[in-house]
Amino acid sequence: MKINWNKKTRFSGILAIILYVGTFAFAFYFGEQYGEAKAVLSQTSETQEDSNNIINATFVCDEGKEIDAIFFDNKVQLSLSDERNFVLPQNISASGARYTNETETFVFWNKGDTAFIQENDITTYDNCLIKI
Repeated sequence: MKINWNKKTRFSGILAIILYVGTFAFAFYFGEQYGEAKAVLSQTSETQEDSNNIINATFVCDEGKEIDAIFFDNKVQLSLSDERNFVLPQNISASGARYTNETETFVFWNKGDTAFIQENDITTYDNCLIKI
C-alpha cells in the first residue's frame, strides 16, 4: 500500500479534529490546575507573612492606659485599652519605629522600651513603658 501524503482522507480529517479539540482541552485543564495552585500558594504566603511576628509587647501608659503590640517585619498590630484595634504599616522615621494609618492621623511611635500614640497631633497615650 502506497501512502499518499498530500491527499485528504476521512481518517486524516477526524484525526485533525481530535488533535485540535484535544489541544484546547489539555490547555484548559492545565490552566485550571495552575490557577488553583496559584490561589493556594498566595493564601499560604499571606498566612506565613502574618505568622512571622518579631515580638509581642504590652506597654503601660499614663492614666492607666495600655497598648498591646505585636510587631511584624513591616507592620504592627495594636490593641488599645479603650478596645480599639489597628494594624499599621511601618513608615520612615529618623529615630525609632513609626507606624501610621494612610492619612497619618493616627501615629504609633516606638523606641526601645518606650512608646506613645498621637491622634490628630494630640498625644493620647503618653509615657508608655514595656510591662515586665
